[in-house]
Amino acid sequence: MKKTLLVITSLVATFFSYSQGIEFEHGTWAEVLEKAKLSEKPIFIDVYTSWCGPCKMMSTDVFPLATVGKVYNSNFICYTVDAEKGEGLSIAKQYEVNLYPTYLFINADKSLIMKTVGRMEAEKFIALAQTAKEELKTPKPLAEWDKEYVQKKNDTAFLLAYIQKRARLGMKNAALFDEYLAQLPTDKRTSKEIVEIYQQERNNLTINSLAYKNLQTNAFTFYAQLSMYFNMIISATIDNSFREAVKTKNEQLLQQVVDANESLPKTPESKQKEAFYMNYYKNTDDVEKYIIHATKYCENSLMTISPDSIANQDKATFQQFELTKNLYASMIKDSAQIAEFKNYMEHAQRNKYSEAINNIAWGFFEKVKDEKALGDALRWSKRSLEIYRNSHNLDTYANLLYKLGRKDEAITKETEALDFAKKYNYKPKPYEEMLQKMNAGEKTWK
Repeated sequence: MKKTLLVITSLVATFFSYSQGIEFEHGTWAEVLEKAKLSEKPIFIDVYTSWCGPCKMMSTDVFPLATVGKVYNSNFICYTVDAEKGEGLSIAKQYEVNLYPTYLFINADKSLIMKTVGRMEAEKFIALAQTAKEELKTPKPLAEWDKEYVQKKNDTAFLLAYIQKRARLGMKNAALFDEYLAQLPTDKRTSKEIVEIYQQERNNLTINSLAYKNLQTNAFTFYAQLSMYFNMIISATIDNSFREAVKTKNEQLLQQVVDANESLPKTPESKQKEAFYMNYYKNTDDVEKYIIHATKYCENSLMTISPDSIANQDKATFQQFELTKNLYASMIKDSAQIAEFKNYMEHAQRNKYSEAINNIAWGFFEKVKDEKALGDALRWSKRSLEIYRNSHNLDTYANLLYKLGRKDEAITKETEALDFAKKYNYKPKPYEEMLQKMNAGEKTWK
């Protein structure tokens, strides 16, 4: 009897520790706004998607905690929406949400107090609420800052405060950052505040910006301050510019991206220029040039790497991981995640090369009609399977066989892909649907 009471007591304690977590409203957006007006509280919104891993982790590991609920329930009307469904669609659009999870702090009049993103530990998430409360006390709304900017755009102290204000609202500041840097003496362009802006704006900078030139000019100073984040910012800036080149179909900017990438110190992780050309022409639907550059990239780079070389690279990568695993353990506190990451690092290079080759082969399946080019893609796909046999690679090989008219062989390989998916608990439905189409003689590409 005593043991039963202990178990019940434990269960009750667990229930109450979780029941005191964040209490999310379940009404409509209009009802939430009305409740915020009546209670004179601001609104906290968790914007998530069904496929977002970090969103699920926040929902299971952080939101249910009593310490978190105490802060959020007492200070905010709390609401959670799926960015891809119902009213979540319009909320995500209105507040320019494109990363998940995104946390919005909003007044009852729908004006934004603050916006931030990402999974975080409970302590940091609680601190986020405090920051939002402090921001709420700020008497000057963004509209006033915008008007003041017209008069004070040459005032560096104002510009810095304006950038910081906009950053708290989750707004992009790359252009303002350039304006701010341009007005500073060159020896003042590496301050702590500048470093913080680089970290905030790393996904918005481009290679034609003053910010990027400043980063290059003061590389040693910034590397000492930013450590691993320095290379991340450089890489992100090049990637941002590449996306802009694709979006605007700007081959001149593409060439600048390639030149910027080529000027960087070469490492095993360096992006190759043919990969930039290949992806640009693939995404701008210039199939002829896509075939040319994809073939160069595959034949001259990916296909020349031997299995022994990949194995040696994996060994070196894993040894490096072992040396720094305590750092990862401090960053990733979930033991299951650490084990999963360790397992990935044991074969990181194998996975990288196999996936890179498979992606190009699949791109040819989707976009290419030329039989010779499809034959090359089939050979590349075969190599990806030699490096790493999995359901995705088998599916690509089967589809290329099918597009080349080798139906029986294709069905055999697609069946193998399906069996593989079932064996390793992957979702079997896509392979089942592909098999049905192949057996029926239907087209499997657009």
